[in-house]
Amino acid sequence: MATEDTTKNVDDIAASKKKRTEIIIAAIVAAVVIAAAVFVVVTRFGGKDVETLKAECATVSDDLRVSQNEYNNLVNGDAATAAAYTEDDVTDAATIDTLAKELAVETPELASCNVDADSEYESAIDSIKKNTTWYQEHTKSVQKAVDAVNNSLKK
Repeated sequence: MATEDTTKNVDDIAASKKKRTEIIIAAIVAAVVIAAAVFVVVTRFGGKDVETLKAECATVSDDLRVSQNEYNNLVNGDAATAAAYTEDDVTDAATIDTLAKELAVETPELASCNVDADSEYESAIDSIKKNTTWYQEHTKSVQKAVDAVNNSLKK
């Protein structure tokens, strides 16, 4: 009878260890599946990483620089020349007033990629894009006003 009890206890211990091993393996598999799911969700829906945001910010900053240079070159070149004309030089004095109003418009505040936290890159990128659009639109409107003055010059 003692042998039977010992055998039964050994079998119970072996079954218990097997069950515990199965539970541990199931838990590890579940943890791996959950970790993989979290990884997929974060990479798929978590937004851009910091390096991508830095690169995008640098690109839009360069676009802004180009737009600012075009605007400044126009304002300091052809627009300055056209603004120097008087009402006696043109057939339509309103063109000089229109150009003066275009040149009096205040430029937007500086926007840059100098941020204090990585989370601020998207806001900086949006601000830079808005400024770029402003410079592009105002370059066109100033050019239109300059052309109107030049077309109104007396011959």
